[in-house]
Amino acid sequence: MDARDEVLELSRRIAEAIGRRDLGWLSGMLAPGFVQRTLAGDANDAAAFLRAIEGIDVEILFVRLERVEVDVRDAGALATGVQLARVRVNGEEAEDRRGFVDWFVRVKGGWRLQVAVDLG
Repeated sequence: MDARDEVLELSRRIAEAIGRRDLGWLSGMLAPGFVQRTLAGDANDAAAFLRAIEGIDVEILFVRLERVEVDVRDAGALATGVQLARVRVNGEEAEDRRGFVDWFVRVKGGWRLQVAVDLG
């Protein structure tokens, strides 16, 4: 598997882990100094990012990625695409699609998520 495929697979696994709220696994996939940014200009560190996932107050049916592109460079890898979440709220199912930009770096020989930008 080449670097592009590794990052693509990790991106998909991160989305699935968010859907399962697997905070332990997600925590291990975040690089030191991780930051999440929003369009509103907010910045969240790893702890705040994980608390936000834990605090999602709807039933998550699944989270997956669409139209993901990965560009690998010497300094890291850029993944862009659309995250699709299907949720149940008050018995009704709904979909949430939002663009994302993720920056991955190598840490101890493996890829880790350094920066996540939510374009939703």
